[in-house]
Amino acid sequence: MGKSMFHIMRLLAACAVVVGVSLCCRPQGRGVEFKDIPVDSVRNGDIVFRRGRSFSSGMILAHDKGSSYSHIGIVCRIDTMLCVVHAVNEEPDFDGDFDRVKMEPLECFFSKERASAGAMYHSWIGDSLSAIITARAMQLARDSVRFDASFNHHDRSELYCTELVYHLYEGVGIDITQGRRTKVGIMSFPDEVIFPDDIQENKNNVKYFEF
Repeated sequence: MGKSMFHIMRLLAACAVVVGVSLCCRPQGRGVEFKDIPVDSVRNGDIVFRRGRSFSSGMILAHDKGSSYSHIGIVCRIDTMLCVVHAVNEEPDFDGDFDRVKMEPLECFFSKERASAGAMYHSWIGDSLSAIITARAMQLARDSVRFDASFNHHDRSELYCTELVYHLYEGVGIDITQGRRTKVGIMSFPDEVIFPDDIQENKNNVKYFEF
């Protein structure tokens, strides 16, 4: 199997979004502007979902038929700034950058170049645990933990998007997936991965914004 085909198969089994808008995937939908976000309602530890614009995102959504979204992150407040920590591939910030856990402003995460739809959910876990989760998330971003291209959620040395959220919650004793996994059935991948829908289906989280 050629390297390019192997890479495509990896993307099929993952939730990470290829953000660059290619010739085969023109923008559809409006994205969101910062003024549209109810900033006074946003809390530390909120979970954010987006539908990516790339060809691979479409394939991910085709596989994960229960979900409207292909990517996920955690909101962190830094003074008055709202940021998102997420594990993502093929979104370099500079020449020589690598796929990793990163932190960026919320409006960048939801920009029209990167998102055709999105949603924000309040976590039910309370301020104390949310503070622990966001502090750990920001540390992973500072450490530039590499993106998990093997999609092995049993190994924390590298992380893909939903794996990041899963392990942050697991670290405070909560299974945010409630045991849900998505069967992939593609050679060279784990039999099961965590898709955005496996987290979105947790009814303890409360949606308060979508576009």
